[in-house]
Amino acid sequence: MSNLKKGSKAILFLVLAIILVLAAYFWSRANAEKETDAMFSMASNSERVEFLNEQGWIVNPDPISKEEVIVPSIYEGIYADYAELQKEQGFDLEKYQGSEVLVIKYQVLNYPDCPENVTATMMICDDRLIGGDISLETEDGFIKPLISATAQTFLIQ
Repeated sequence: MSNLKKGSKAILFLVLAIILVLAAYFWSRANAEKETDAMFSMASNSERVEFLNEQGWIVNPDPISKEEVIVPSIYEGIYADYAELQKEQGFDLEKYQGSEVLVIKYQVLNYPDCPENVTATMMICDDRLIGGDISLETEDGFIKPLISATAQTFLIQ
């Protein structure tokens, strides 16, 4: 009977150790998500402008436009390319297919060799940045990542 009690205690100890390890793992993951949420919180205009400044973009703090849009359920053509650009930055728009998101555009004032028509677009859902770009809105324009390489490393982790 004594060996049975020792075996039961060992199993109980092992189960408790596994539970503690799992609890520590999930606690650390939750804290990492909280840090990410805090870093990329876009609840206010000042947070959005500050974020853009941290990426190296000086913008007019008054948005050019703000509109609610539905993320398409199927990506085709230009939107497929845009979704791929977002993935390259660490964003996954597939999570938001069919969802309504806020799209805010700011005028970029310091893009090299382009003093006009460059915008920073931010896609916001539940006060979180879920995508965006820097673009030249002319016939021969461009579209580039919004996020700097440093921030991309943080997002992809």
